[in-house]
Amino acid sequence: MEDNWKKYIVKHNDKNIKDVLGDMMGKNKKLNRGYAYIRIQNAWKIEMGDMINSYTKKIYFSGGILTVYLTSAPLRSELSMSKAKVIEVINAACQERLIKEVIFR
Repeated sequence: MEDNWKKYIVKHNDKNIKDVLGDMMGKNKKLNRGYAYIRIQNAWKIEMGDMINSYTKKIYFSGGILTVYLTSAPLRSELSMSKAKVIEVINAACQERLIKEVIFR
């Protein structure tokens, strides 16, 4: 009867949730790629604004290359001339150097 209190003891881990999630993300490449893709999509919507986002048909990210499908040829031309700035802005928003190249189609 005296040992009944032992079942109510909760064992605590020394790791906080940030470390546990960081370990999980580092080990699982597929999850890491998906998380990077979501971060880039959100950064594109926020940083490029409503006007450019309304002309964006699809965003695809793989291997450091961001491919953006646009419905406006003049906008595609304008953005093609400022690829370096787009890469810089999106990487800054993601707080990591994820994008190495941008292709506008």
